[in-house]
Amino acid sequence: MSKRTQEIKWKLHNYKYNKLLIWGLKNRYIAPYDDELINRLRNVYYGGIPASIILLSNGMSNGYCYDRATLMARAFLDTEDDVQLVYATIDSLRLNPEYEDKTNPDFADHCIVERTAKDGHHIIYDTSVGFAFDKKLYWLMEHPKVRKINPKEAIIKFVRECEDYDPEDIERDKYAAPLIIPNIERVYGRPNEMYTHQGIELLQREIDHYKSLINYDAIDKEIKEDMRSKGFRI
Repeated sequence: MSKRTQEIKWKLHNYKYNKLLIWGLKNRYIAPYDDELINRLRNVYYGGIPASIILLSNGMSNGYCYDRATLMARAFLDTEDDVQLVYATIDSLRLNPEYEDKTNPDFADHCIVERTAKDGHHIIYDTSVGFAFDKKLYWLMEHPKVRKINPKEAIIKFVRECEDYDPEDIERDKYAAPLIIPNIERVYGRPNEMYTHQGIELLQREIDHYKSLINYDAIDKEIKEDMRSKGFRI
């Protein structure tokens, strides 16, 4: 494919994608994460931080689809809904000239969550985008070419066996918060941080909730005092 042809295909993809995104949001085929989901994610932790914070942060999610999709899937493992991890190449990566890597055949590989609700509705969660999509519309927007599916049973087994996903001891792991949360707070209001914009501000809400839960100010003070005692300038 010539460079010119690639550029045209990429522009056409973006034009169609944006048109369908706007249409989907207006007609409720695409939706931001809702409170029911966010409340579930409050009880899923990774590295001492709730998934409700990680998955509302573009900077913490975009580009980390394999880990973040697993976090999202964990919100549904104790429900009657079916859930699976879908690994597929998508147009947003496959057609993007910035990401093309001829030495890596998997450069366009992506991971999304497919949830089948009790009413039979298929919902796609793309953690790199931060939206829930109707499956048919997502397929129309991205044309996924599926290479692998991990069913619910496989996700449960992985979570149980993988140390990185063991249930954290919050009394221990909460001490990571003062090291991570300030970096998230610095990007409030940036264009790609949609969950921080005025009138939405869900990320701010979740951070405030977690700070209150763990007594963040006292932990931050304790860490700084400990570092000063060891000769660090804070």
